[in-house]
Amino acid sequence: MFFGSVLGTLFRFELKMLLRDKRTIIVSIVLPILVMPLLLFSSSMTERSREERQEAKVFRYAVVGAEAALARQVIASYVPEAAAEDDAEDSDAVELKLEEVESTDPQAELEAQTLHFFVEALAPGVWLAEQAEEAKDEAPVAVTERPDKEEIPLPLLRLVYRANWDDSETASSEMRYRLRSARSDLRELALEESGFPVAAGDVAVIEPNDLATASQRTGATVGRFATLFVLLFLLTGGSVVAADAIAGEKERGTLETVLTTAASRRDIVGAKLLLILAVGIGITVIQILNLLLYVGLDLIPVPDSFAVDLSAGTVFMLLLLFLPLAAIAGSVLLLVSGYAKTYKEFQLYFFPVFILLLAPALASMLPAVELRSAIVLVPIANLSVAVRSILVGQFDLLFLAIAWLVSMAAAVFAGRATLRSLSTERLITASELDRADLEGGAALFPRHAWRWFLGMWVIMLLVATNLESMQGLRPQIFFNLIGLFLGGSLLMIWRYELPIREVLALRPVKPVVWLAVILGAPACHLAMITVAKISAMLFPVPERMLEGFSNLLMPAELPFWEVLLLVSVLPGICEEIAFRGVLLHALRQRFRPLALCLIVGVVFGMFHISLIRLLPTAVLGVVMAALTLVTGSIFPAMVWHALNNATAIASGYAGLPLTELEPWAYAAAWLVFGLVSFLLWRHRSVYPGLRRPAP
Repeated sequence: MFFGSVLGTLFRFELKMLLRDKRTIIVSIVLPILVMPLLLFSSSMTERSREERQEAKVFRYAVVGAEAALARQVIASYVPEAAAEDDAEDSDAVELKLEEVESTDPQAELEAQTLHFFVEALAPGVWLAEQAEEAKDEAPVAVTERPDKEEIPLPLLRLVYRANWDDSETASSEMRYRLRSARSDLRELALEESGFPVAAGDVAVIEPNDLATASQRTGATVGRFATLFVLLFLLTGGSVVAADAIAGEKERGTLETVLTTAASRRDIVGAKLLLILAVGIGITVIQILNLLLYVGLDLIPVPDSFAVDLSAGTVFMLLLLFLPLAAIAGSVLLLVSGYAKTYKEFQLYFFPVFILLLAPALASMLPAVELRSAIVLVPIANLSVAVRSILVGQFDLLFLAIAWLVSMAAAVFAGRATLRSLSTERLITASELDRADLEGGAALFPRHAWRWFLGMWVIMLLVATNLESMQGLRPQIFFNLIGLFLGGSLLMIWRYELPIREVLALRPVKPVVWLAVILGAPACHLAMITVAKISAMLFPVPERMLEGFSNLLMPAELPFWEVLLLVSVLPGICEEIAFRGVLLHALRQRFRPLALCLIVGVVFGMFHISLIRLLPTAVLGVVMAALTLVTGSIFPAMVWHALNNATAIASGYAGLPLTELEPWAYAAAWLVFGLVSFLLWRHRSVYPGLRRPAP
C-alpha cells in the first residue's frame, strides 16, 4: 500500500508540515479561492460604475476653425435613433452627454484638462496643402488609387484629443461615431435630392447574423487568459511550497536530519515532489470550482454578455488538460529549489523560470494559432490553445489527445529528471555556500550572475515598452548594446575583480578556425531561416509586423555603412562580450557543456524581447556558445555573429529574397554548416574550466 510505504509516510509527514504553515496555506489555498470572486466582482462593479459615471458626466468640447459653422451643422444632424438602427453593434452603447463650449485657446484648455477635446474645422484644400508640405521631406510614394480622378478639395473636421486621458479618448470616440453617422445621413440626403431612384438605405439590407453563441463568444475571450491565469497561481502557490521543501530546509539545517533516517534520497525527493503536485492539483481544482460556483451558479453578478459553458464534460476536460500543467510546474519548481542553496537564492532563480514557463502560455493570445498546427507538439503552449478551443466549443478530440499526451510526456520527463538530479548529494547539501561567502569576489560571482542579467533584462524590457525616445534605431542600439550589455559587463568585471582576459576568453585561435567561420556564418544564416520558418508555424506573425521589424533594422534615412556598423559590428562585439563572455564564464562550472550552451542560448533569445525572434535567436545563441566552447575563444563568435547579421543586411539592401529560396538551397546550407561544425570539432581548443560531462 502506498500510505504504508516509506514514500507514503514521508508524503504524509510533508503534508502535515504544510498544513501547519500559515503562510503556505494563505498563498496556496486562501488566495486562489478569493482572487477569482474578487476579480469577477470588481470587474462587474467597475463596468457598472463606469457606465453610471458616463451617463451622469458631461463632456465638454469646442469647435474652432474657418468651417466651424459647417462642423456644427454636421454635429446637429446626428440622429441617435437612426444611428442605432444602422449600427446594431453600437445600439446598446451608453449615449454620452457632449456639451459645446466657447474657447479662445482650446489647445491650452485640453492640456489643462478643462476641455475634453475640440473639433478643428479646416477650409477645403487647406489640409491637402498641409499634406503636400509634409510630403516634401518624405520619399515619393506611388499613387495606385484613382490615378485618373482629380482630387476634389473638401473641408476637414479634425478631432484633437489626448489618448493618455481616458475621458478625452472616450468623448472623442463618441464624437467620431456621431460625425461618421451624420456624414452617412447627409450623403443619403444628397443622393435623394440629386434624383437617385431609390433611397440609399434600400440599395441593400445589411443584417449581421452571428452564429456563435454567447458562451462561445465569452469563451474566445476567457480562453486567451485561462491557462495563463491558472499557471500564474500554480507558480506563485507552488513556489512557496517548493522553496521551503529543499532550499528552506537547507538554510535551516533540517534537511540533514531527514537524510540520517533510513529513507533513501529518492524517497525523500519523491515525497516532496508529490507534495508540490498535490498543491498544484488543488490550486487547479479550486480555480475550476470557482468558475463553476461563481459563474455557473450566478453567485456573483457578471455582465449579461458574460456566459461560459460549464457543463460536466467541459469541466472534466479542463481539469484533465491542467493536470500535466501542474506536474510540469511542480517539477521545475522543485528542481530550482534543489539547485538553490538558500531561500533567497531560490527567489532569484524563480523569476527567470517564472517568465520561461509563462511565455508558452501566451500562445492562446495569438489569433492565428490553431490546435491543428505544429503548436500541438509544444508543451504548455499546446495546452493553452487546447483550453481556448474547448471554451469556444471546438472539441477536436484527436488533437486534444495529442496535446495532452505531449504535455504529459513532458511532465513525466520533468519529474524523472527532478528525481534523478535531486537524488545527488551535491544538490541537497549546502557545502559550497560558506566557502563562496567567505572568499567573495570571483568566487561569489557565479551565484550573483543571474541577478545581474535579470536586472539587465528588466531594464531592457521597460525601455522597450515604455520610452518613446527609444523608438529609433540609433537610441536603441547605443542604449542596449553599449550602455546595457557592454557597460553592464564591464561593471560586473570591476565589481567582482574578475580577470578580464579569462572572463572574456580573449585567446588566439588556430588559422583553420577563421576559414570555418567565413564559410559557416553565411550557411548558418540560411539554416537559421529554416528555424525561423518553423517558429512562424508555431507562432504565426502578421506580415505587417514583419515589415515593421525590417524597416526598424534598415531605416531608409541611414546609409548602408552606418546600418552595417549598428546592426552587425556592434552586436557582434557587445552581445558576445555579455553572453558568450561574462554569462558563459559565470555558468561554466555550474552546468555541463550541453546544458550550458542551451541556457546561454535561451537567455540570449529572451533578451531580444520579441516572440517572432525568440526561437531563431535562441538557436543562434546556442551555436555561438558552442563555438566559444569548442575554440576556447570569444573572437570567432564575434566575427561569426557580425557576418551573420551582415548577410541579412546586405541581402535586404540588394533585394535578394533569402527567405524564398528553393528547399535544396537550405539543405545545402545545413550540409555546409554540418561540415564546418565537424571541422571545428576536429581542431578544437576546449574552453578551460568547464564542468566535465557525466561519464
